[in-house]
Amino acid sequence: MNPPSLPGRALAVMRAPQLVSPRQYLRVAARCVYLAALIGTVVTMGIPADRVYQAAWIVAGLIAFAIDRPWRGHVRVVVDWLPLVAALVVYDHTRGIADELGLPVRVHEPVAVESWLFGGTVPTVWLQERLLGADGERPGWTMITAVVYTSHFLVPWLLAALLYLYSRSRWAGYMRRVLLLSYFGLITYILVPAAPPWYASEVGVLPDGVGRVTGFGFGVVPIDVGTRWLEAQGNPVAALPSLHSAFALLVAVALWPIARRGWMRALLVAFPLAMAFTLVYGGEHYVVDVLLGWGYVGFAALAARAWEARRGARLAPQISPPARAASPTSPSRAGHRGSTPARTPDIPPRAAPGSPSGTADTADRCRTGSTPGTDRAGPAAP
Repeated sequence: MNPPSLPGRALAVMRAPQLVSPRQYLRVAARCVYLAALIGTVVTMGIPADRVYQAAWIVAGLIAFAIDRPWRGHVRVVVDWLPLVAALVVYDHTRGIADELGLPVRVHEPVAVESWLFGGTVPTVWLQERLLGADGERPGWTMITAVVYTSHFLVPWLLAALLYLYSRSRWAGYMRRVLLLSYFGLITYILVPAAPPWYASEVGVLPDGVGRVTGFGFGVVPIDVGTRWLEAQGNPVAALPSLHSAFALLVAVALWPIARRGWMRALLVAFPLAMAFTLVYGGEHYVVDVLLGWGYVGFAALAARAWEARRGARLAPQISPPARAASPTSPSRAGHRGSTPARTPDIPPRAAPGSPSGTADTADRCRTGSTPGTDRAGPAAP
């Protein structure tokens, strides 16, 4: 009996039951368990906002979505993230030190700068007088400002997790800028403690009624509940610079090289602008706070690039350059004029007629310097 034709074999293979490997089952199960646990936690306990709490979920997610890799890979995830989380926890616990140093809190100065910049008008007061109802009722699009404001607590860290999966070198550069930006802001909070507009209203520097109207919790949490949470968690003298606006711009800058389409880049431009409007309108920051926060992003980028350049210069001498191939017509390799260049001793000769072709293929690969499966560059160093 004749063997089946090629189309017949392909059809038989397509109809045959496809076996699923145990590793695929393990990956799917780990991801489903992680997502179910995360969704259940958010529904019952709210969105993770504490730094350690967020980091624990991020590291657990990185492990769950690659559960089948060797155990050394999981250890590396913890080792990579642990020092960064520790540095950010130190920042969180020292951010309130400005309250305890006894330095004067700048309440009048930001108002004076805003009035000078905008011809006697404070933008926060102007926006709230025109966008809020007569009785202080929030407009219907408050949910949008709530989403934009709350994104500060999630988006930078979700981006860090995605960059870690995408490229460890990009992740390292991004987190380096996150740390520099955080600590530059911390130094300013300690040396120049400044109050936000809502605080200035409470002490009588700005008109009554200027409050925190951005919303919190993606529009699901009531305004008053979100305001009480922010007052309990935030620092009322850490307004200058605005790290909310700074991190929004940092996210856009980090994603800019990856975004290839026009609409993606339009969203990246709109995100920091939407955050700036939300902060000024919502009574969280002055315009000068936002502008200074954007300036700190550039400052952190310059400092990170300077450190990376020095590190690259230190590592460069340790990498020996590849040896130059000798010229075929050099005196050491060639005979008299017109003779055939001598072969280098590390390249085997071509196979004679009738000999196995593998020797000739090997010689060709040696001449071109290529090896099967190694034509792509390896991963970049962090």
